[in-house]
Amino acid sequence: MRKSPCTKLQCLYSTIIKTDWEQNSNNNILLSVHYTSTVNHPNIITPHVIDLHRLTWTRYNAHFLLPNPQLCKSVTNLLALVIVHTAPSHFERRDVMRQTILFLLGAVFDNATQIKIQDEFIKYGDLIQGNFVDAYRNLTHKGVMGYKWISENCMNAKMIVKVDDDVVVDTYKLLKEYVPKLSGRTRYILCNHIAPGTMLIIREKKNKWYVDSDLFRGYKFYPRYCSGFGVIMSTDIIPFIYRAAYLTPFFWVDDVYLYGMLPSKIKDIAYISLAGNFSLNFKKSLDCIDNITQKCPFLISGGGKPEDVVQLWDAMGRAHERTLTMEHISANNTTGNGEIHNMSGEGESTTYSDTREIPQYANINIKKEGVKPALNDGAKAAVNETKVTKTKIISTHTLESDSRKKETTNTI
Repeated sequence: MRKSPCTKLQCLYSTIIKTDWEQNSNNNILLSVHYTSTVNHPNIITPHVIDLHRLTWTRYNAHFLLPNPQLCKSVTNLLALVIVHTAPSHFERRDVMRQTILFLLGAVFDNATQIKIQDEFIKYGDLIQGNFVDAYRNLTHKGVMGYKWISENCMNAKMIVKVDDDVVVDTYKLLKEYVPKLSGRTRYILCNHIAPGTMLIIREKKNKWYVDSDLFRGYKFYPRYCSGFGVIMSTDIIPFIYRAAYLTPFFWVDDVYLYGMLPSKIKDIAYISLAGNFSLNFKKSLDCIDNITQKCPFLISGGGKPEDVVQLWDAMGRAHERTLTMEHISANNTTGNGEIHNMSGEGESTTYSDTREIPQYANINIKKEGVKPALNDGAKAAVNETKVTKTKIISTHTLESDSRKKETTNTI
């Protein structure tokens, strides 16, 4: 351990914290003090006095090895950017999703893999690579990198959709049923919400999710956060979340950090529950989507293997075609006005309750112009060729990798 002169950021905090900073060999800043944050920004909450015992700040200012800054700028009316967590070696999975995805990756030590990644970038132009080491406990860094890239390059997107590379988002359902409900809303996070006091912090050293007793000291449960397999956020909160990363001690469990600790510092965030509208079981998902007798509620479905993902994409395409056929038949028999019905929770925020009955999503009819099945021919037609009222969608993949204030959770 060595003492080091303070950087610009460290010196700023020294005036607030009144402590010496120590830097270890992993480029982490360590401290053990009481402090009061006095950050002057209208959208970031300044916490009360907090005990920081061996918490770590990582000096996150990573640059991009493959930045790809023009991607979002190339789309005039960008509806959604989908960020998927993937690993550098998942070449086959990326090939399956190639035409609808932008991939975020970290650096690798293996030169042969890096050469293949560079060749892949030259061929497809859909990769963003950061200069941090791609490792399991660096997933938090990858998520923050995504926030950074969006803040700098893709604020024209109306929403951000983050998924892992073994799950599939039903883009038809997203466009038809969720986008109209979320239109006009700001500062929201739609996800599988983990309520405070429900998820134990693992303290057993042999467990994969072991957390040292110095972290979250005095806490038995994690604060509010989201499961990271699928999260939809309004783009307006992304720059504030990224800025909050500079004020928040690093924590390696990425779901807790990216979708809990960071958003907790932003004022007026509304969590919207995705409960009942996803499945991570491949067979259950496929059977539900292919059921012709009733509408499948799943927005997000789990696959696992690349071929599972392809099957889910194809099933979603078939379900969409069935829906279009039924709507065409219905339109010939009745006159519709394309209205949206039963918007749950619109105009109000409701306190989250584990026992609250969560309503199913609304039945919605929306007029379409030139909708093309995006998943025909092996699920390889691009989502940004799918048009709904002349709005384009781009999707993007990134890598694998006791709340004191009153918070609200809505259902959609």
